[in-house]
Amino acid sequence: MTSDNRLRDIALDILTIALLALVLLPIIWVFIASIRPNADIMTRSLIPTRVTFDHFANIFSRSDFLIALRNSLLVGAIVALCTVIIAVPAAFSLSRFTYLGRDFIGFLILATQMLPAVAVLVPIVVIIRSLGLANTLTALTFTHLALGLPIAVWMLKGYIDAVPRELEEASIIDGSSQIGAMVRITLPLIRPAVVAVGTFAFVLSWGEFILALALITSAEVKTLPLALQNLFDPYSFSWGVVMAGGVVIAAPTVLLFLLFRNQLVGGLTAGGIKG
Repeated sequence: MTSDNRLRDIALDILTIALLALVLLPIIWVFIASIRPNADIMTRSLIPTRVTFDHFANIFSRSDFLIALRNSLLVGAIVALCTVIIAVPAAFSLSRFTYLGRDFIGFLILATQMLPAVAVLVPIVVIIRSLGLANTLTALTFTHLALGLPIAVWMLKGYIDAVPRELEEASIIDGSSQIGAMVRITLPLIRPAVVAVGTFAFVLSWGEFILALALITSAEVKTLPLALQNLFDPYSFSWGVVMAGGVVIAAPTVLLFLLFRNQLVGGLTAGGIKG
């Protein structure tokens, strides 16, 4: 390795570390602030001199926060499960079958991603209220599912396109049906993509705020981001409690990544070779 290449690698490493520190610093500060007494939060030092878990005890003693936690877990789990159940056969159909309107359906799936959720917020609220589903977790679940499903289908279609058709044809020759070939051959090979799609669907639903704010007003069906908003009480405001709430919201995302990191970063090609 020449000196120029070595200097370039060192410069890139320094730049990477600097960018990583810039991204992680706010996250680290939130965690540290959540275990500091309120009087110490605004100090310049990142190293806490005193540690307390009173902020976590505070939020978990609030019944509204626990209800919101349950609601977010329920909605996120249902959205993730339904996304996977619907997206896998839909993506398989777009990838493997030829029928009238297939390309147009694919175009519509892509077209739905051109508009941000805020752009369709008003029509969604009007439709939900006209159906009598306002202030229900059902409405929030279907809304999250409808907005996240198109990109999930398109992502899985790309993975299925990369699976050789010959593998499915060999399974069909051995007596398997088309659905059986999908379940026995294709699904195991795209498992990393399925896990990634389900994880992303849960995370997006778990942390979604704008739609929840527009559709939910009742305390019994509020989700965690809305409950965190309630922590900004002008009469009894505590930065430590707010930071503890932020840690609770971030915890499932971190946990899911740690549990499924191999599937999230696993390659489809590697899976195909192993199979």
